[in-house]
Amino acid sequence: MKKILTFNFVFMITVLVASLAAAAPDQYPGDSSIYGVQAPLQPNVLIVIDNSGSMTGTVPGGSYNPATSYTAVNKCYSSTSKKNNQPCLANAVYLVGSDTDKTADGYVNSSVNNISTSCNGVNPRDILQTTGFYSGRRLSSDGTSCNARRTSSYATGNYINYLNTPGSGDVQKIVVAKDVIKNLIQSTNNVKFGLMQYYYTSSYASGANGGELVTTTSVPGAIGTTYTAEVKKMEDIFTGTITNRTALLKAVEGIQPNGYTPLGETLFEAGRYFSGGTPAFGATNGVSNGGTYTSPVENTCQKHYIVFVTDGMATADNSNVLKSICNNGDCDADGVEPGDLQHSMDDVAKYLNSQLTKDGKKLDIVTFTIGFGLSGADADAVALLTRTANPTHGKGGYFAANSQTDLSAAFTTIMTQIFSVNSSYVAPVVPVSPQNRTYGGSRIYMGFFKPTSTNWIGNLKKFGVDAGTNIVDSDGNYATWEDIDGDGYDDRAPHATLPTGTVNGSFRTTSKSFWNSVTDAGEVDEGGIGALLAARTASTRNIYTLTPTGTSLIPLNSTSSGSYVITPAMLSVADTTESAELIKFTYGEDAYDANGNGNTTETRDWVMGDVLHSRPVIVNYASYVFSSLNEENCSTNKTLIYVGSNDGMLHAFNDCDGSEAWSFVPPEVLPYLQNVNNADNSYFVDSTVSTYIYNKLNDGNINPANGDKVILLFGTRRGGGTAAAPTGGGYYALDVTDPASPVFLWKISNATAGFSELAESWSEPKIVKMKIGTTSTIAAIIGAGYDNANEDGRYGATQTFPATAAGVDTTDSGSGAVTSSGTSGPTSPKGRGVYVVQIATLAGTGVPTVATSPTRIWGYTYGATVATTASGITDPNMTFSLPSEISAIDSKNTGFADILYAADTGGNIWRFNVGNTNTALWTGKKIFSSNPGSGGSSDKGRKLFYKPSVVTEPGYRMIYFGTGDREHPLNTHVVDRMYALKDPNTISTTKTESDLLDVTSDALQTTTIASGIGSVADLLSQLTASTNFGWYIKLDQNSGEKVLAPPTVFNKVVYFTTYAPGASSTDPCVAGNLGTSRLYALNYQTGEAVLNYDKANDSGTLPNKRAIYAGGGILARSDRVKTTGSGIPSGVVVLITPGGQTKLLTGVGGAIAGETPPPGGSIVPLYWRQK
Repeated sequence: MKKILTFNFVFMITVLVASLAAAAPDQYPGDSSIYGVQAPLQPNVLIVIDNSGSMTGTVPGGSYNPATSYTAVNKCYSSTSKKNNQPCLANAVYLVGSDTDKTADGYVNSSVNNISTSCNGVNPRDILQTTGFYSGRRLSSDGTSCNARRTSSYATGNYINYLNTPGSGDVQKIVVAKDVIKNLIQSTNNVKFGLMQYYYTSSYASGANGGELVTTTSVPGAIGTTYTAEVKKMEDIFTGTITNRTALLKAVEGIQPNGYTPLGETLFEAGRYFSGGTPAFGATNGVSNGGTYTSPVENTCQKHYIVFVTDGMATADNSNVLKSICNNGDCDADGVEPGDLQHSMDDVAKYLNSQLTKDGKKLDIVTFTIGFGLSGADADAVALLTRTANPTHGKGGYFAANSQTDLSAAFTTIMTQIFSVNSSYVAPVVPVSPQNRTYGGSRIYMGFFKPTSTNWIGNLKKFGVDAGTNIVDSDGNYATWEDIDGDGYDDRAPHATLPTGTVNGSFRTTSKSFWNSVTDAGEVDEGGIGALLAARTASTRNIYTLTPTGTSLIPLNSTSSGSYVITPAMLSVADTTESAELIKFTYGEDAYDANGNGNTTETRDWVMGDVLHSRPVIVNYASYVFSSLNEENCSTNKTLIYVGSNDGMLHAFNDCDGSEAWSFVPPEVLPYLQNVNNADNSYFVDSTVSTYIYNKLNDGNINPANGDKVILLFGTRRGGGTAAAPTGGGYYALDVTDPASPVFLWKISNATAGFSELAESWSEPKIVKMKIGTTSTIAAIIGAGYDNANEDGRYGATQTFPATAAGVDTTDSGSGAVTSSGTSGPTSPKGRGVYVVQIATLAGTGVPTVATSPTRIWGYTYGATVATTASGITDPNMTFSLPSEISAIDSKNTGFADILYAADTGGNIWRFNVGNTNTALWTGKKIFSSNPGSGGSSDKGRKLFYKPSVVTEPGYRMIYFGTGDREHPLNTHVVDRMYALKDPNTISTTKTESDLLDVTSDALQTTTIASGIGSVADLLSQLTASTNFGWYIKLDQNSGEKVLAPPTVFNKVVYFTTYAPGASSTDPCVAGNLGTSRLYALNYQTGEAVLNYDKANDSGTLPNKRAIYAGGGILARSDRVKTTGSGIPSGVVVLITPGGQTKLLTGVGGAIAGETPPPGGSIVPLYWRQK
């Protein structure tokens, strides 16, 4: 049959312009702190130095001398310039990256004397002053403090100038090489270094035999004691107080040139050393009594590198050992080997990149090569070294060096590349956000994000849903694995075994998202809308914004009299050159030449920013007969997808082909656009849009001639917020009735009259219809927002705040069983309230007249005293911010919302009665407080971030909600709860846990008492008593377990999802604390188990009849819950196909976990929608 696309609500899963002195933006990691990292393992770096006879030849020399002022080059940044074409100031410090053009990658500080003197046990200032170069733990943005979790490389301006200075005088290559390597070892920290040279037998004239670890017995203070240059931590002790670093420097000095050049054999020997194997050519240095090397490999995630410095072509690779790998030594199938082993070095490098240790661990050794002083006659050597290190062999890189400065620059570049790779491993990798999925009809839209070393990237992808509720790809094949019963096999025929590392809902690697033909599955930087943006000419994008006083949208790159309308002051940059570059960068141009190819007008490698908390919202503008051809036809399918991202804008994408129609940069984030290109993620449009849609004919076709309207209303969450109190944020209203021409309507912030309590705009607007006087009014209900400057600093078992809110340390995640300090109230607080804002008024025909300026209908906010007016109420009891969405109820079925429920960060539930047509008679009341709990005065600190779910029962409403500090997910000092609160609408005093029944133990299903106190009849009587106002469950079995999503009620079952952090890991291969996600399925009236999640207890004795599971088995407390994966899960979404099949979907880490609900009638939570 034909399927007609019409307007419907899709299922959604959870999830003032500054001057140059712009306030510091809010960059607190919040819920992304679960992806925080361990300090990285030190990478293993084995340097192989050519000690053949030809190293006595000469090259231009000249060691770096910090006392020499080298001629400045224009290859650096300044404190105000975003481009590295400024003079390199000798005493300044710069960030250096993995480029090869001897330039700076960022500005750090004007003076090396300001640099930190203590960073993970080393003195970066002293190293920079002595050697000009420092590699090690990352410094703060100005270099004055240390970040112990990541690594970076830095250089003084004088050292960069040196690298760009031609060498002078002729110096033996071996002397230059030793000098450069010694400087490298002295300047580099958090790297394990080792040293290998060619191994010569006593009669080396007959040929060389691979390589050997260098040794020395000449270490000052330890003369006679042998130091073997195995790959070791440089800060560890060799003997007495002498470090390995000191000993290795002496070992370098002792290298002497003689003999031939066995390139392939020596690289092969290096591989034997890394794998812990036996020497291949008879070397004895570093070999144990058992005849094997001791491998330097500590963990599977550790990185391993060989840096091979040579000045010539292989002249002694002739051992049959080289034929023992791959196909007679021909690992790259080029046909050269085994006949010509002098060209085997590239084959060995390819082999080492996939080699296993003797205990089966994959090494992935990366090989770099440096051709030192090679002349034009050495073309064969250059070709071999280049091939050895290329992306299909050693995967490192080849560097040509013809002088001492060249060799120094090559090593500098290699080390920064090594640090870059190592840091990218420890970065928090988040393939799919659990908060940003939208389900609708037969399609699923998914937002993604992934941190990188320079900025966070994102994507938006579309998949399908078939008639059997299976998630499918663009070819109609299964896109995910489904293993609901957890047996390790796909639940669908032919019941394939799940690949290692996959779970229920994981993407199949063969799946293809829509809009592209590539096999991209869940990869963030493959396919999807992100790939389309990257392929688009950046200047053709339609990006709109507003000036601070503007009332109409203008292109971000609008010009007037030859200058951009958006001025440097609006962008908080120094001059028009920088503002022009920033605007072009925002469009997607590589304005700062990130890839170093000299082209600043090309489109960046990846343009779309992370989609972190914004859920895609789908708006259908035209009804059409659904088919694949019609869906891909942009003249038929006029559906748009609206989603915010942290690249600075709200995006509008065409569903037909994934192309971007337009985007909008809110003016409040303009001063912070310069932070998009930072490793520390910034926030911009990080919230979800709400829509008001009026379709007069209800035919699914938006026709402005009929008075049809589509209005978007959205906040920015942390975007635009400031780190210090008082914070701020804003809401924007756009008329997108014509999806190709958005129109700005209005904006509100705490600078807008009547909205002074607004904090960061976290609360997703609830669009409702209300009766105001005699006028039907479309209104948006919003919580006043999140008071980040105060709440980010409060965690653990406390209801009080630190004495100051000058900005929270972004590394202070509140991790562990800790409570924040402070006994005071909040400083310059915001967010304490609820606002009702007019969207439109309706004529008698129902046609809306849309408001073009912000109009407050009513507010309920904090005030020192109680005061009531027609425009609102102030209440001294409203002392905590309200970041959650508001629940709106039409309790009398009149078509108008009359009751609102809201939750605050103090753990309180508020009810507002707003049904009277006279707003002066509207009321509000705190009806429940979770703090303190039943455990006494110290049992507190519970917060609420999500709206309650509401179910209407005869004579009362049940309000379901769970507590959990979303912004401190790693804190374990609070016992959170799941609640079911009964509201008969007559509550006169604030209820607490003493007014609810504790059903944590699930006594109804576990009691064996037949009658009297503690029996089933007694417990049911307590639940239904008029003095009882619901039930609660303590999350006391898993430390730190918390509810971080709204509950869902369906088929008389209430579903909660939870997150619990894991134990702090000392495993350096475990990045962050993804913890455990769980799903609870509870009887909505009693909190009992309803599904047999724990089959291990089915063989036990049946306690009572309520423990009987209809499908066979026993129900008890442990049957309430199942583990669904890792990471913070979304709430549960009910997916119902046109054929009536149902499935519960939960976003869990990188998967979409499915669950089969129990059969029976449905209880659906009430919500409000208005066309």
